[in-house]
Amino acid sequence: MKTWLSLIPIAALVACNPTPVDETDPTDATPDAGTDAETDTDAEETAGLPGTDIHLFALDWASGAPVLGAAAGGVMRPGYDNQPFFTADGGLLYTAGDDSGETDIWRLDLASGETSPVTQTPGESEYSPRIAPDGRLSYIYQPPGGYAGNAYLANPDNSDREPAEALAPVGYYGFSGDMSKVAVFHLGEPMTLQLIDRTTTPETVTHIADNPGRSFFRAARGPAIYVTLADEGGVHTLHALNTRTGELREMFTLPGTSQDFAVAVMPDDRVTFLTVEDGQLLWRTRGRWEPVAAIDWLSGVTRLALSPDLSTLAIVAEE
Repeated sequence: MKTWLSLIPIAALVACNPTPVDETDPTDATPDAGTDAETDTDAEETAGLPGTDIHLFALDWASGAPVLGAAAGGVMRPGYDNQPFFTADGGLLYTAGDDSGETDIWRLDLASGETSPVTQTPGESEYSPRIAPDGRLSYIYQPPGGYAGNAYLANPDNSDREPAEALAPVGYYGFSGDMSKVAVFHLGEPMTLQLIDRTTTPETVTHIADNPGRSFFRAARGPAIYVTLADEGGVHTLHALNTRTGELREMFTLPGTSQDFAVAVMPDDRVTFLTVEDGQLLWRTRGRWEPVAAIDWLSGVTRLALSPDLSTLAIVAEE
């Protein structure tokens, strides 16, 4: 095991007892609070493996509003550490690069601060780790010899791995709750959002839209997956994709050119959204974006992830 960080034990953080907010999902589908503001793809990111760190913060809730608390360590070492995903058992999955330009999936234990490898595959790479709705580990697999990845499923120790879909190259993805469908960010010109039916042989691939963002959040109740679509100016609008019908429902626009967001599921099943723009952590309330806290000491902020109990926020930024 390695310890690559300075971490305040999560058990010592302020307890979270959030109250409802007023941003109701129009699809009546409550998203997972787990997951995944630049326009690059994983292929472009890892080609040069830029230096990125994962910063953890305590997150409290006062009168239904998020309050950013103290820095709580994170994964901070030279190199590429990105794509955080909180697990229900007190862990944080993430992608870590090495000097060869390859990546593996690692796990940070939030209580102890210890990190350990989940995948160790010389000559191959894995990205975008998640826990799938059926409890298996999921990620984007890159075989030797170049980027041609597709979504994979495996046991938690990466045994018995298998392709979850055949379409490649894929950069990001989200499974439906029953695992019958998977929405993917398909690399090409243009980049496209595709919906794959895994129950047919061969799989059925349906083009949904062009220019998706990289954040995919599955709905825990109902068939929706939250995605963003970019316009010609690079402005991203959040949509709910109905994985049963393939229909998109437009919800609201993210500020500036942000494309990354996190989703908070409240105790009464309402949802709210967090994002970062221009050095500010923002949240969605009363139909608009409101500031939570300045984080302008972090540069190049991209991905966000929120723990299932809403007590810890992960923010990816440049070293």
